[in-house]
Amino acid sequence: MKQLLSLILVLLILNSCQVNKSSNSAPQDKSNKALFTVSDDTTFCDEFMYVYKKNNINNDSAYTHADIADYLNLYENFKLKIKEAKSRGMDTTAAFHREFNTYKEQLKKPYLTENKVTDQLIQEAYDRYKEDINASHILITVDENASPEDTLKAYNEIIDIRNRALNGEDFSKLAGEFSDDPSAKTNGGNLGYFSSFQMVYPFESAAYNTAKGSISTPVRTRFGYHIIKVLDRRPNQGRVEVSHIMIRIQPNKSDSLEARNKIFEIYDQATGGVNWDQLAKEFSEDINSKNKGGLLPVFGLGKFPFEFQEAAFALKNPGDISDPVMSPYGWHIIKLEKKYPIERFEEMEPTIKNRIGRDSRAQISKKVFISRLKKENDFQEFPAKQNLWSYADSSLTRGKWVAPENAELLNNPLFSVKNENYTVNDFVTYLAKNQLPNSYTPEEYMKQMYNNYTDQKLLAYEENHLEEKYEDYRMLVKEYKEGILLFQLMEEEVWNKAVKDTVGLKNYYENHQDSYQAGERVEATIYNAKSEDIIKEIKDLLASGDSVNTKALEDKYNQKGALSLQVKEGVFEKEDESVLDQISWKEGTFTQEQNGRYNLVVIHRIIPAGPKALNEIKGMVISDYQNHLEKEWVSELRAKYPVKENEKGLKYIYEQLEEK
Repeated sequence: MKQLLSLILVLLILNSCQVNKSSNSAPQDKSNKALFTVSDDTTFCDEFMYVYKKNNINNDSAYTHADIADYLNLYENFKLKIKEAKSRGMDTTAAFHREFNTYKEQLKKPYLTENKVTDQLIQEAYDRYKEDINASHILITVDENASPEDTLKAYNEIIDIRNRALNGEDFSKLAGEFSDDPSAKTNGGNLGYFSSFQMVYPFESAAYNTAKGSISTPVRTRFGYHIIKVLDRRPNQGRVEVSHIMIRIQPNKSDSLEARNKIFEIYDQATGGVNWDQLAKEFSEDINSKNKGGLLPVFGLGKFPFEFQEAAFALKNPGDISDPVMSPYGWHIIKLEKKYPIERFEEMEPTIKNRIGRDSRAQISKKVFISRLKKENDFQEFPAKQNLWSYADSSLTRGKWVAPENAELLNNPLFSVKNENYTVNDFVTYLAKNQLPNSYTPEEYMKQMYNNYTDQKLLAYEENHLEEKYEDYRMLVKEYKEGILLFQLMEEEVWNKAVKDTVGLKNYYENHQDSYQAGERVEATIYNAKSEDIIKEIKDLLASGDSVNTKALEDKYNQKGALSLQVKEGVFEKEDESVLDQISWKEGTFTQEQNGRYNLVVIHRIIPAGPKALNEIKGMVISDYQNHLEKEWVSELRAKYPVKENEKGLKYIYEQLEEK
């Protein structure tokens, strides 16, 4: 039962993550009739019908009068337990609030994002995963917070370089001469192949939106301005699993020729039939993989240096060995173990969604969401905003700004969310408390902090009103709260009590032995072997009179994972093991071939029909005893907290739920 309730809480979280907010807004004209009361706590028809429908989606036997009545009885019992938990103050403890608030934070997340935009970004990322792009770029750095003059200067510079490239000058030479990317001096700006999430999002988008052989318009990232030349586009190569043998070299050292000669010698041996694992163990200088036959983790683009990954992806069939290839780490030969094609959308969707949450893409969804909240919650700004920026001075860039003391100004309303006004004083207090040294101009920094502040207040308002807007959220929060209380209470009153009360458990067993009867049984040992020779050896061992250690026997015959022998010991009924149906039930030793395997059955004694011993069925008895304790306890709760049903409410739920 404890595991069941834990599972329910987990499933609730999973269900909450699939929220379609547009279809979960609380209906405007639904009935809210009282259904029943537990003491002075009322449960309404809409709550019961919501829970009933949710838990009977695939139940063909539901929606009958009898099934609804049974469910109502269970729901009343559930509410009785919640009433008792609250009367004990279980919902007021610090431990309860910690656990409940943790769940609640998880429940909020699907309602505090723009799902449609996120879905579009997920699909876009997956579509881009299907294609690898090989591109070169030229970068002119400019700080994100640079002055307009510096920004324009960088933009004009990248435009001039682009025009030269469009007029026929070699792109790689231009990159080597002008790019602020240090690697461009040696690689001509070439980035190799990449796919989704391997570049910052604006750069990625510009690359995927540029045709092969073309040069993009300038694109701004946090690094500066780029132009991108797309050299090639090809289908995604998926992922590969390879093993390798590596000979290290020191950069610019004289041992590079020696390392090259050595790797070619190893290559000749590997392609000549010498055992790969042995070569890796003897010669590879990759200490992390040499003792595993050189095996590396499965990888895709971007994991290893360009030269290495291209050689790995070029291999066609498992077992193929590459020509020696040099990377910044040394010389390698690579053997293909397995290829993995790109996963289906359904398989990759959760991973992509998580990556979007950590990527700059998340800001796109947030902007759309904030824009929607402004419309839904009647966000308004007042004239006082225009006077704010005049109070931004150079102390803001040092994080030392002090709020003005003009009382008339401070009391002016700055903006409102629904009917809640926020004053200039509210904002400047926030700004003074949260300011940090920065490289923005004072006015730009104040505007950024103002936007952060309005976003926070919009999000806070939305969080505080989620239960009003979304029925699913309101019901989930209630289910979690009551589920935690039920778990704690059941642990105290039923589960732990049944386990610890050994006297009560024994008395319950003795008073209900009729429920635990068994037919004739045998105490036996069953040896099941793949060969008749093993059975003969065991028979000889038993006949010798020596003690038999069944675990040692299994270890002896089941080396290297083989299942040559299985031994079962205990008390059996006929239906427990099919081989028992094929032998005589009397003390002794019997052999029986079955399904291509050989059995030796040793019957130690015959147990007449009668009750099973408590130690045989303790788990079953504990479960039954828990149910017994719960029934008695519920009867006590019904006496303590009177349950009163509302006839109009009963009539209403049957009219709404019964299948016509």
